[in-house]
Amino acid sequence: IASKMIEGKKLSKALTLVYDKRELVVPCNTDILNISVMDLRMSNRTTAALMRAKLTTIGEVVTYCEKKKLTDVRLLGTGSAVEVLETILDCCWSRLSKSEKAEFLLDIAERNEENLREELR
Repeated sequence: IASKMIEGKKLSKALTLVYDKRELVVPCNTDILNISVMDLRMSNRTTAALMRAKLTTIGEVVTYCEKKKLTDVRLLGTGSAVEVLETILDCCWSRLSKSEKAEFLLDIAERNEENLREELR
């Protein structure tokens, strides 16, 4: 499990979450990175493991994941790592405006069309 910040085509930022060799691109505004993990609705066990590792904000979790696997955090197993990624995804998506969501979905559609054309060549 890993993540990295990438430049979005239309949105200012997108967060790429990687799990089981699959990438999930999530639209992300930079203010989201400052949200405390204490404010996220995760299990006490997951929150405590992140806090013990001094990963107190979404941004710190993202930075950590750029260098190491989330499952490297002491007492954070695969299930908890998935919980963290799902929570970040939900948090990012829920804070986008309707127009930002529409831009993101259109960007995905364009990328899929480009990928399909390349596959057909």
